[in-house]
Amino acid sequence: MDERARDAFADVIGEGDQTVLLLDGAGRVIAGIYLDSLARDVSAEIGSALGGLGAEAGRAMRHLPLGSWHAISCECEDANLAIGPTAGEEIVLVAAAPAVPMGFVRRLLDRAGERALRWREEVA
Repeated sequence: MDERARDAFADVIGEGDQTVLLLDGAGRVIAGIYLDSLARDVSAEIGSALGGLGAEAGRAMRHLPLGSWHAISCECEDANLAIGPTAGEEIVLVAAAPAVPMGFVRRLLDRAGERALRWREEVA
């Protein structure tokens, strides 16, 4: 992945304990980077774990009378996560330190989703 793709969300998250990944439907990383606590890039591992999530969420929502899915939020021991769909089968993942309020993480998800659409237009 080139540096432009890796830094696609730098204007959304700035500096801090947040990260953003844009993944295709199979979980391949399109843009962004996810560094673990040892500063290792684990983007591909995270992506492969989330492969198919967007399709599964959409399929589950078709069985419930609640409409389409907009986001999934998780508060975990190591991070607060928010995941949402963009165009087609793509999803955006925002991860932040557990101390970051979930409301802020969800707001970052909205910004990252908008940025993902603009970034895809820029590289097209």
